[in-house]
Amino acid sequence: MAVQNLLLAGLIFAIAGALACLFMERRSRFASSARIRFLESKLGELNAGLLEANLEKSQAVLTAKQVPVIVQNLTERLPVDFYPPIIVRHAKEITNAGQVGYFVPLQDSEHYTLQVGYGFPGDWRGKIRVARDEGALGQALQKRIVITREDIEPGGIRSSQPSLEREGIEPDLVAPVYGISGIEGVLVIAGCNRAPATLKAQVSMLVDILSLSIQNASLLESNAQGVYCDHLTGLANRFYFARIFETEIRRAWNYQQPLSLLFFDLDRFKDINDSWGHAAGDAVLQNIARIARNCTRSSHLVARYGGDEFVVLLPSTNKDQAFQYAENLRERIAETDIPIQGRNDPVRLTISGGISMFPGDGRSTTDLIQAADDTLYEAKKNGKNRIMIAAPVGLDRGIAKGTDADRESPIATDISVDTGSDAVEFPLGKLGGDLIASPAPRKLQGG
Repeated sequence: MAVQNLLLAGLIFAIAGALACLFMERRSRFASSARIRFLESKLGELNAGLLEANLEKSQAVLTAKQVPVIVQNLTERLPVDFYPPIIVRHAKEITNAGQVGYFVPLQDSEHYTLQVGYGFPGDWRGKIRVARDEGALGQALQKRIVITREDIEPGGIRSSQPSLEREGIEPDLVAPVYGISGIEGVLVIAGCNRAPATLKAQVSMLVDILSLSIQNASLLESNAQGVYCDHLTGLANRFYFARIFETEIRRAWNYQQPLSLLFFDLDRFKDINDSWGHAAGDAVLQNIARIARNCTRSSHLVARYGGDEFVVLLPSTNKDQAFQYAENLRERIAETDIPIQGRNDPVRLTISGGISMFPGDGRSTTDLIQAADDTLYEAKKNGKNRIMIAAPVGLDRGIAKGTDADRESPIATDISVDTGSDAVEFPLGKLGGDLIASPAPRKLQGG
């Protein structure tokens, strides 16, 4: 019996050992299989990342090759309606999206419709209705900037209003396009095979060029009427400046670039009118406009704001650079002999000016104009013939100690100037918004 028990125990031990070996083998196989699946997953992720990187690289190369073609196509002198089809085609080529459309506002309506598109139903053109305050299109119009799918704020679509989303279109990017009188249309892109955020810069570039082309075409059509030009000085007028100003604020925000504004007027200009008449005053303003235009880069905008008040919009310019420019302008004006009919000797005049900068002194046209105007007022109070820089204090827009330009050794400027041209210079940019209601600058007694 003892021998049998011993043999039975040995058999059980052997079977247990065999089972243990089998279990360990299976466990090892399972671990190996799990490890293989893990490595395969990681390899798949790496391959996907590599494919995405290659796609980004190839797309960047394609965009770089397309830019000269786009610029050439959109800088030809064509009617306004010729440009949207061109930009839709290029947007399709650059984004490789399934749907690209240019939507325009319907006259006397709160809706937009498709003017030209790729990948949209054939019966949409001129017939589809999309509410201007609904969905992604409505948010882009409200914010007045290029938005991506990630930028769209959550919220239900009203059942009573037509929208792209209700028609089955989920936009990846929506970009307002600006004409002379405001938003001209909206570029809608959907069905992208890349993250919309990676396409935002290219789409912004496209609508910038399209907006400029539409604006230039509109200017050519209306230039004969002189709608955007100050007839006395030949500079841009306040109407045109207001629209360009909002465009450049939006551009500065999109591209995180500085933007400065110089507001200046003539010291004691009233004495000229009182002593020599308004004809003499007009001649002085024409000479000041000529000097300002010749001292200013073509990418910046000089405008007559009203009376003897002038504004200079300085995109991609910080306060130090703006101050150097303003100092150079102040010195050039102060050292220029200005002839006056009926007076034997020419006169020399001076200017006072205030500088404000986006976004530190304000994020709207109204705030920036007010800040520059307040600073100009301080320059007048501090003796005239000087430039001061806005410095907001506390909760109000009071002016702290500015930087005056009336020094024994005025700082030098290395800002290059454009000379030899009497043509009116306008900057690149999109237009938008009716800003004619901006506050009128404060005037001191005696200029």
